[in-house]
Amino acid sequence: MSTTTDATSGSRQKLIEATIELMSSRGFEAMGINSILEAAGVSKSNFYYHFKSKEDLCLAALDSMTDAFFSMSDPILLNKALSPRKRLEKFLKGMAEMIESECCNKGCPFVNLATETSDFVPAFRERISEYFDRYQQCFADVIQEGIQQGEFRSDVSAKLAAQVLLASMNGTIVLTKVHKRPQVMKENIKSFLAMMSAP
Repeated sequence: MSTTTDATSGSRQKLIEATIELMSSRGFEAMGINSILEAAGVSKSNFYYHFKSKEDLCLAALDSMTDAFFSMSDPILLNKALSPRKRLEKFLKGMAEMIESECCNKGCPFVNLATETSDFVPAFRERISEYFDRYQQCFADVIQEGIQQGEFRSDVSAKLAAQVLLASMNGTIVLTKVHKRPQVMKENIKSFLAMMSAP
């Protein structure tokens, strides 16, 4: 009994992992069920045991990506042993290193999915909006703390600065991918931190 449960649970996870990989590299529309099954090494009957549709699987993948992202970001951005500026810098440099390690071949699956589906799959738009709201709030909290500690300039709104940073990061990922030049992200991170520095 437990072996069967483990196997079905394993196949569900394989489907989610394959979907995340394909959404990052191909996008939603180019990712058919057959390509997911092939990448996951899972049968069609197993797919429908776990999910009603490709859209249902993608929602599960979004939840998994959200959990994984904040499990990675929270220990950095909430680390009070580091100054706010150091936390932000460490997180952003980590993102740049990840993009470089992937040879600038992948985009952000959240951005890919939002661009392709937000107008006709409301459930995707809502889930992605929640993710970006939480992401922006994480930046805003760190920036506000940096303002209070005199590390960041006090004549800007932490909320708006976080919004600009989030938009800039996602645009930077696109430019980095298009130009195949990791230096773009490093340059933009340096510029943002310089602009935010207290006089």
